[in-house]
Amino acid sequence: MSVCRCASLACEDEGKRFNSGFIDSHLHSCQYTDMNVGETSGGLRARQMAATREAILETAMEMLALGEDQGFSHESISDAAGMSARTVYRHFPDRGSLLQALWERLREQTKTRFPQSEGEIVRLTRKAFQQFDENEPLIRSVLNSSAGTAVRERGGAEGRPAFTHSLGPLLAGKSSKERARIVAVFLALYSAPFWNLLRDRGGLSGPDAQEAAVWAMETLLEALHKQSRKGN
Repeated sequence: MSVCRCASLACEDEGKRFNSGFIDSHLHSCQYTDMNVGETSGGLRARQMAATREAILETAMEMLALGEDQGFSHESISDAAGMSARTVYRHFPDRGSLLQALWERLREQTKTRFPQSEGEIVRLTRKAFQQFDENEPLIRSVLNSSAGTAVRERGGAEGRPAFTHSLGPLLAGKSSKERARIVAVFLALYSAPFWNLLRDRGGLSGPDAQEAAVWAMETLLEALHKQSRKGN
């Protein structure tokens, strides 16, 4: 029974002892209290759901960090987190949505971003490839899942304007097609798929893949500077 209903009944029982103004004021107080109880209950539920979601992601990240990507599933996560698989599915209906959430969480934790100036390109490339190596199970899982498409699309949407800005002076005087090609190459190099390509097809170790990516970036920047000095 709600607080408001209980107080209303009390007011009815004592109706002969209190005037109508007293009863009306208490009914108004009851309604306000009942509304606050509802708001508090809703806020508590939201916090509980957020805490459960965070516990699922934390457990999944720990499992992948420990190399437990074999058999990685909603069921194995629920066992490790001490909750039902149904709860995990409620927050993440499929493997793709779970991996995408993990990818976004990793980006937040590592403060991964695209370069905003030419001076940041090489430094952030090195940092990004280090993060790929340190989180290899998650990176590979995402790239090989349905979430990989969404991640690549998001990276393209964020990366194109970022590299257009950071390469701004070096793109001056070039046609729109030339600018688009140059930005596309930098964006391709600054990515998990390129890291994966260097590691698997190129047969490079993590540190060697990092150095290869940095070398490619430095070589392209040097070539663009030469073109700029020659007037394109």
